[in-house]
Amino acid sequence: MINSNDRKLALSGWLKEHNPSSYNSSLKLQKFLLFYELFSHVNNEPADFSSLKGYKKGPVFSAVWGDYTKEHEEFIKKSQEAYLKNSTAINSSHAKRSSFLTSILSESELSELTHALNLWRSEEGRILAGEKQVPLDKKDFIRSDKELICKLESLYPDDLIESVIIEHIDNKSFLIPKDKVREFTAEHMDVLMQIAESQELYNPVYVDIADDGGLIID
Repeated sequence: MINSNDRKLALSGWLKEHNPSSYNSSLKLQKFLLFYELFSHVNNEPADFSSLKGYKKGPVFSAVWGDYTKEHEEFIKKSQEAYLKNSTAINSSHAKRSSFLTSILSESELSELTHALNLWRSEEGRILAGEKQVPLDKKDFIRSDKELICKLESLYPDDLIESVIIEHIDNKSFLIPKDKVREFTAEHMDVLMQIAESQELYNPVYVDIADDGGLIID
């Protein structure tokens, strides 16, 4: 029996269709759903926070978590069906941005990011003490939370997301302009592989090609 509502199923189906790598991670699916609802909320659009609970790795929609882990094949089927039926109801901008975040950040980075939300921190003591299924309340989404989500929205606008490809090397996510991809050489990739070992760079890493053919790393 599937307990996730149609909205969460349709969103899960969207992620499976557009970003199967993130869909195949239970944690990244949860972060995608959370970011989508938060982007909706800060834009004064309908948002669904039902069954949102506090886990050690961040906020979790418990109904989706249960379905995904215990009824996986049925969840896949229902999410695909819901997406096909309700795809037009999904805000593609919010979905793409939420998916982008799950692609450019590691699971630990995503957890750290959502730990910064008062929505989660308000119940941190109970969660870290080992209490299970700690309910999270939308009233604990305060001004600083809204500022964080709005900052993410401004950092990763639609035009940026559409203009880059993501190259994953080890634990780094390199953002490469689509119009420069053909200029990348094997030597450039060797440089990126060396850079990926640096502990001083944080995801995502912006990459461009200078007029002299050298790499610009930001």
